[in-house]
Amino acid sequence: MRDAEQRAWEVVKRAFEERTPQARPAPNHRLVVGAIVAALAVAAVAIASPPGQAVFEKVREVVGVQHAEPALFSLPSTGRLLVVSTRHGGVWLVKSDGFKRRLGGYEDAQWSPHGLFVVATTKTALVALDVETGVRWSLPRHGPFWPRWEGTRVDTRIAYMTRTGLRVVGGDGQGDHLLDRRATGVPPAWDPGRLHVLAYDSGGAVVLRNADSGRVLWRTPLDVTPTALAWSADGSELAAVSAHRVIVLGANGAVRRTVTTLTESFVGGAFRPGSHKLALSLRTATGSEIRVVDVDHPGRGRLLFAGPGAFGDIAWSPDGRWLLVGWPTADQWLFLRGSRVHAVSNIREQFPRHDHRGPSLEFDSRWCCPA
Repeated sequence: MRDAEQRAWEVVKRAFEERTPQARPAPNHRLVVGAIVAALAVAAVAIASPPGQAVFEKVREVVGVQHAEPALFSLPSTGRLLVVSTRHGGVWLVKSDGFKRRLGGYEDAQWSPHGLFVVATTKTALVALDVETGVRWSLPRHGPFWPRWEGTRVDTRIAYMTRTGLRVVGGDGQGDHLLDRRATGVPPAWDPGRLHVLAYDSGGAVVLRNADSGRVLWRTPLDVTPTALAWSADGSELAAVSAHRVIVLGANGAVRRTVTTLTESFVGGAFRPGSHKLALSLRTATGSEIRVVDVDHPGRGRLLFAGPGAFGDIAWSPDGRWLLVGWPTADQWLFLRGSRVHAVSNIREQFPRHDHRGPSLEFDSRWCCPA
């Protein structure tokens, strides 16, 4: 078995050494180039046998940024992070000093507008809680998902989805009502420029609606299926992200700009706080990229980072200085600031699960305000 493992490793090694060098622009980071897709493809053939499986693990280990921190000792900026371990893995709180605590076996969670509370979901309830003292109230519902909280310190609303459509409830758990039974496909997004006004996908269009009165402010049909909606902090721009196009709408619902790609696929997007710069996560034929597009100044997006395999969620720090990128293929988190890359390894073991399954971690739009 040892000989078979060595032979398989030599095949992978040769595949890397014999590849044709290709020039490509790259940001100033220490990405290990040994983890190219060609080597991974050969490794995939090798995993048919137990020795081959060992070879695949060796190849996987060289994907990532060199000299990464072995653990998440701290966040590089102020604020606190909610981390959702999908498929029943629970929700974790991460503080700026690196402190981590599992809040419970929730399916999903999001911050309240000023980070005072958290709204979470279980299979049977929508729950509001204080991260220090526990549950404040609970609203029984069958399979709620995609909770989103907005408002002032004293007047808030929570939007969430169920099998019967989009619903809205007050931040105190009162006044729950159905807003649109046709809303599907994408998490709703509160307009930061107008109180209690919500954008969501319904019947092939993006709809902006007052959650209290039910009045539709505008409805913009799209010829794409959005996978995410993201507002700029001032509420003047709304990005509808789809696989091959990002359509940016103005506050009045008119199309302001379209970002397209021919060979890549858009996975997610997030506006940098206090700006109209949109970070986009893309899948390419050879891996993944993070690019930043200035919506106000059309042009090619600036490449921030590229690597083999798949990237996960992205989230800006509250001050807009750092962009957090999940990299499940490398088992790393990347904190990007211009050309600077601060990498943290061994992410899976820092958010353990009772079932010992490798977690898929979500944190988009969950890096919030200081305590």
